[in-house]
Amino acid sequence: MRRDVGAVYVQMFDVALANWVGEPSGLCVHSKTCGLALAIEHNGDLYACDHFVDAEHRLGNILEQPLVALATSEQQRRFGRDKRDGLPSDCRHCPALALCRGGCPKDRLLRTAEGEPGLNWLCAGYRAFYEHSAPALRGMAEELRRGSPPRSSAGRNDPCPCGSGRKFKQCHGRGIS
Repeated sequence: MRRDVGAVYVQMFDVALANWVGEPSGLCVHSKTCGLALAIEHNGDLYACDHFVDAEHRLGNILEQPLVALATSEQQRRFGRDKRDGLPSDCRHCPALALCRGGCPKDRLLRTAEGEPGLNWLCAGYRAFYEHSAPALRGMAEELRRGSPPRSSAGRNDPCPCGSGRKFKQCHGRGIS
């Protein structure tokens, strides 16, 4: 954290931190709803998402209707809400939901243990990532709340900013010289 945060930017970490502090996600995959990644074809056909370029998700053609009308249509708003509303109960009760938001609907290929469809095949990886990064995200969020940049200013013998009560060098500063 001391060496890289604030100097190296990784989209997944930035998105996780934004979701951790309640800011809008910078990536549709981890947003509450879909609908801002429209796809347009060479002939003017507009689709709800760049991952769903098919007849079911065709909104219309910009040569026939204004882009703004298609992008704000009820069909597009419904597509966006379906991401949130189509989550299986496992996701709705998962402690990582506020961070992963169920991931991209294109990846919801599995069934839950109870047989409910819609489980993201990346779920176990997302959960492991968010569990592992929680202490660092908590520390960076605290820095932001104090008005400081989201990086660790802890020295090796200072308390770890994650709140564990351990020295930084024995927690998230392990391996940092």
